[in-house]
Amino acid sequence: MTPETTQHRFTLEELQQADDWSEGFCLACRAPQGGCEPDARACERDDRGERAVYFPHWLAIAGLFAEGEA
Repeated sequence: MTPETTQHRFTLEELQQADDWSEGFCLACRAPQGGCEPDARACERDDRGERAVYFPHWLAIAGLFAEGEA
């Protein structure tokens, strides 16, 4: 799963909070993933092994955010 293939969107508030808490998001299911490094992109997911976890700034750069509710 990549930013180009996901249909998930995130609010700016979600991205800011995830950045503050060092969390990324799985683009396959939109679940948060704790303990992410700031350069995380296409990282392996802890419970499934899928390489779909991205740190919030990568999601913002890819335009995967929306105003209001996601």
